[in-house]
Amino acid sequence: MKKINLYLIALIAFSSLAGCKKFLDTKSDSQYTPDIVFSSPSMVNFELNGIYSLLTQDQMYSARLSLNYATNNDIEFVGADENSYSEDKNRGLSNYMGTRNNTVIYNEWVTLYRLIERANLLIDGVAKSPLLTTSDSTTVKGYLGEAYTLRALAFYELVKNWGDVPFSTEPAKPDLSTVYMGPTDRDTIYDHIIADLQLAQNIVPWVGEGAGYTPEKITKGFVKGLLARICLSRGGYSIRNKPGYPTERGSDWQKYYRIADTACREIIASGRHNLNPSYTDIWKNLCQLTIDNGSRENLFEAAMGLGYSGEMGYSIGVRSYTNGKYGFGNNANVVNTSPVYFYSFDTTDTRRDVTVAYYSYGNSSGDKKEFFQSNPLSYTIGKWDQRWMNGGFLSMNLAAQSKFGYGINWVLMRYSDVLLMFAEVENDLNGGPTNEAKQALKQVRSRAFGPSKQSEKVDGYVNGLSGQAAFFNAIVNERAWEFGGEAIRKYDLIRWNLLSSKIQELRDNFSKMLSRQAPYDKLPQYLFYKYNADNETIDRAGINFYTDKGAADIAGYTKINWLSGYKDADKASYLNRMNLFSSGLNNNSAGVRNRHLYPLHGSVISNSNGKLVNAYGF
Repeated sequence: MKKINLYLIALIAFSSLAGCKKFLDTKSDSQYTPDIVFSSPSMVNFELNGIYSLLTQDQMYSARLSLNYATNNDIEFVGADENSYSEDKNRGLSNYMGTRNNTVIYNEWVTLYRLIERANLLIDGVAKSPLLTTSDSTTVKGYLGEAYTLRALAFYELVKNWGDVPFSTEPAKPDLSTVYMGPTDRDTIYDHIIADLQLAQNIVPWVGEGAGYTPEKITKGFVKGLLARICLSRGGYSIRNKPGYPTERGSDWQKYYRIADTACREIIASGRHNLNPSYTDIWKNLCQLTIDNGSRENLFEAAMGLGYSGEMGYSIGVRSYTNGKYGFGNNANVVNTSPVYFYSFDTTDTRRDVTVAYYSYGNSSGDKKEFFQSNPLSYTIGKWDQRWMNGGFLSMNLAAQSKFGYGINWVLMRYSDVLLMFAEVENDLNGGPTNEAKQALKQVRSRAFGPSKQSEKVDGYVNGLSGQAAFFNAIVNERAWEFGGEAIRKYDLIRWNLLSSKIQELRDNFSKMLSRQAPYDKLPQYLFYKYNADNETIDRAGINFYTDKGAADIAGYTKINWLSGYKDADKASYLNRMNLFSSGLNNNSAGVRNRHLYPLHGSVISNSNGKLVNAYGF
């Protein structure tokens, strides 16, 4: 089982060393002074845990950054209709219709800057302490590297969601010169945090080295992986705060891709991280609150606590109605997906039925069984499932009357991401896929297919990719199939400048499905499904997703209308909703194209002493 969540204990007891105003306010009543805190490694570690503790907040990876902010794209979208798609809440935010008064953007901004201030205090305090010249210097340098990385992570979240933002690596000063600041160009911020991560990678241990360095802590592998991810964003596309708000690529992208290439190569060469042989077991382990110390595929997990934090399994995952077997049900329409994503998978790709939940569990009649989800816009992400949870969760959920912290860690990076980033940059830097790029892609695909399919679906598929463009498109697709629901797709599409076109592709393909146009003209108009011998779970293999069995009833099977077989009124409703998804990206009142960034909240602007204003037509 995973370790006791010290982050949560630290959150209760955390003592900041200085205070400041407005969104950087971290003042506490603690009497600890810097000379005391930074006189021993244990006290420095205590302060470090206070930074980690913020990762478990709802505004961070317990819910908002991991779920709400990562929609909408061509895979994950939030439930919406005519009445909710533009509201000043998470649905409006996901549909790129947020305003400066949107109620969900202020707290995330504040929490990220609170984390940055705590990291600045620790970094400054350690730099001024005598610990770096003692026998404990290696340990303390490791803590310092973790703080650099956590600060870089926070700035990365700010930049990829708001663009140019205030930037300071110093603790708040009495004259407030590091509090009231205007925005800094995002490329400047990226360059600074890239340099910080290059420093941190040399002083943070690998996973398994030193006490407590598990996947729940920042380790060398994640530092290098985050360095690679940020370099790809630095070299990628984003809307810019210039006249006309153009979408432009970062300067000198090859330089940053080379840094990413080296970082990924070093992770791979280390042998410290590997793919879990079972894609399903990645998610079962997480749901069972078990750390995988074997393959260590998960480079870093934000450690939640059962009963305290984490909405994975509630706001994302298999939808479950309250029932007598598993207890309290979970939410729906926070992160949805569609049949378009389902049908994008190869029919033999084992990731498909782990990732796409086209069923829900239990219903209002009290049945304890799976039911097929006939609404094509209410598919969910199946990687989180209450039925996989451990006994501690079950006993709490059976007694629950409302939502509570499910305790499932949020994974910020997996080893498969490293392999696919490496394959991508090798292809782009060399004008086509190198043999190493092909081998990296093959590793990821190999796990997705059974032994009998390796020759065709892995070797034949990858070896048949001819040229840079074909290999790049394969990476775009592979990352979709590998990372559905993991808060990655939206930001990938942004940096590739594919967000708008891929969302439109989703709309077009969904429309073709409903009208039975090619390439979906052979799909059935009716689906037939039956239950396994347990009369509780649906026989997945027996569903005729790809075979038209006509309209006549089949004994022992339940028949439902499917896609082109829906009633005309339902088709019109579904198409209308699909067109509302992400509608503010290019069709906002300001006429700004590709407006994927969020506005600054009105309180952030009013508290900035005139230093901040909104851009992009907000």
